[in-house]
Amino acid sequence: MGNLPGIRSNRANGHRQPAAAEPPARETTTYYDRPMIKPPTWRWYIPFYFFVGGIAGGAAAVGAAADLVGGARHRATVRHARYLSTALALVSAVLLIVDLRRPARFHHMLRVFKGSSPLSVGTWILSLFGLTSGLLAARQIAEDDTLLRRESALGRLARVVPGRPVAVAHGLLGLGLGGYTGTLLAATAVPLWSAGGVLLGPLFEATAIGSGVAALRLLGGATDAATDQAHAELASIERVAAVAQLGLVAARDALVPVRVNAPLRQGAWGAIYRLGAVGGGMAVPLGLGLAGRLADARTRRTLETVSAALTLAGALAERFALTEAGKRSALDPRAYQTVTRGAPGEARPTPARQAAQAPASSREQPYRPHYVVPAE
Repeated sequence: MGNLPGIRSNRANGHRQPAAAEPPARETTTYYDRPMIKPPTWRWYIPFYFFVGGIAGGAAAVGAAADLVGGARHRATVRHARYLSTALALVSAVLLIVDLRRPARFHHMLRVFKGSSPLSVGTWILSLFGLTSGLLAARQIAEDDTLLRRESALGRLARVVPGRPVAVAHGLLGLGLGGYTGTLLAATAVPLWSAGGVLLGPLFEATAIGSGVAALRLLGGATDAATDQAHAELASIERVAAVAQLGLVAARDALVPVRVNAPLRQGAWGAIYRLGAVGGGMAVPLGLGLAGRLADARTRRTLETVSAALTLAGALAERFALTEAGKRSALDPRAYQTVTRGAPGEARPTPARQAAQAPASSREQPYRPHYVVPAE
């Protein structure tokens, strides 16, 4: 009779020993599928802050470029960029303070500057951005001779502000404001944000530029102040931003593991991201812009206005979808293990490994008995 499965005969001593079992395949285990990290407790203020701050930063960067090289045809663009960035900088500060729940916390974050902390850097960027936005808005008001008269004491003081140097600083701070939020998300332990996180900052930056240009185009069309050439140039910048967004989205989808990227592929937030942000906010505006180049001037303006509105809606959908989908990925322990590439317990070495990793001086030092003085 043949041996039973798992039993082998030992002819040397007549005993039968169990066959050596195959080593089990390594698979990721969890503690009752419970999350390994806590999801962020952010409310709607934060993704809306990402959206509003992106528009402000993108508009400031484009407005600074228009001020430096745009000439007379972009005077309306510069004016709108200064006013818009100032208003949205105030809204961004209010949203951030509301999320902190105590205004004093915002002040406390400005007491130190820590270059290794994206949150600290972002707080300073927002503060300096608001300062430069206010200076340029005051100068613009005095130049427009509206709330501040040109020849009044405050008007003359406002016109002393050096336009070009402050505009350069304003544009650079706008680029920082538009992209730092993506870097902030990538620096967390949330799987969806940390995986492929090197692309999250550029993606937020491209979205900020696109949404900022879209807002400027809508303002120019509403006030009928932008020239046709300025409108066409802004539309070209928006198309370039849309192409960059689509490229970054495709690259990120290729780099991020399927398990980690699942919240952006399924469920309500996945549909909002795919259909609203990528489809309606990137692909469709790009197609409308290309179709407008083949139409007459009136139809082109209509298509470009619809394209700008869809770009803004897509930016809003992207900010909310990425934030909420990130919260969902934090609840998936296997997604976290996929990103960290470690099984439970591997983060803490065994006692034998700790002894082997200990310094040689501590291992060679013999134990010395000591005497403890008893308490009286």
